[in-house]
Amino acid sequence: MKYTILLLLAFLTGLLHAQALDSLAAKKAPTRAFIPGTHISMVLPQGFKYAKDFTGVEKDDKTFIRIYDPYESDYNTSSAAFSRPMFENKGLDVFTFKTLNVGRYPAKYAGMKSSTGYKNYELVFGDTNFSTMLYGHCSVNDETAGKSIEDAILSIKYDNKIKADPYVHGYFTLADSISVFRFSKFNGDVLDYTLGGRMKIANDQAVFTVTPFTIDKPMTDKDIKKSLEEIYKQDGMTSLKVKNESSDKVNGYDAYQSEVYGKMNGKPTLIYQLTVAKDGKALLIMGVAKTDFDKNLEEFKKLANTVNFK
Repeated sequence: MKYTILLLLAFLTGLLHAQALDSLAAKKAPTRAFIPGTHISMVLPQGFKYAKDFTGVEKDDKTFIRIYDPYESDYNTSSAAFSRPMFENKGLDVFTFKTLNVGRYPAKYAGMKSSTGYKNYELVFGDTNFSTMLYGHCSVNDETAGKSIEDAILSIKYDNKIKADPYVHGYFTLADSISVFRFSKFNGDVLDYTLGGRMKIANDQAVFTVTPFTIDKPMTDKDIKKSLEEIYKQDGMTSLKVKNESSDKVNGYDAYQSEVYGKMNGKPTLIYQLTVAKDGKALLIMGVAKTDFDKNLEEFKKLANTVNFK
């Protein structure tokens, strides 16, 4: 009997100890979450939340992690210049630099101090079909935030099976499922669309882009036309002819659209352009084609006319 009681006490003690350890582990377990609009999950830094105006997480406007997913169409290309000497030549104090892997993808990571009083953390990874970049930023005086940002960036996991929503942080949407042009990648704040959403395209293949911007004061059609024509000329476009101008509303929004014909690098080029605005928020939607003008123009308009402000 005495032996039985001792065994029971030992069992209960072990059970309670195990439960206590499980409880402690649960309290200390880091919070991992997928970042909306990406294929990435990370351990969220304490005090950070999903960013409001960009893809990533933020604590305040000076303390954040921004994610470019995808960044470019080839890791080898986007990481070629990613080196300690390159950053040092820009006047940055590189306090850490290393090569590593994000899952099965090769990666490069750097931590730097700038002369303006901030720390930057950059990670780029991918393969021959894509690259993704993370950019962390905080004050050099905030050691806690710096450590949290570095830990978060180095904790990431990438899941290419997830369908990323490129509109999750923007103020508009497009229904690219109805068009042959599908979202491909972000180019800074510009959204790029290509045939089938392919990352790699031929030089003469048609492309479609959306550039968000804000307007402080109303712009007339004449202002828009003049500004765009100056840009096209700076880019080397010649023999410009503007056709089929319209100021008709698109989906109830103020809009200006036209077709610009000319030559770019000696090749006949069509640029379809639509500027649409609502409450000071605007979009410059452009389709550029060097072949099959009629077919591409139809697809440009089909996609552009699905625009919707949230």
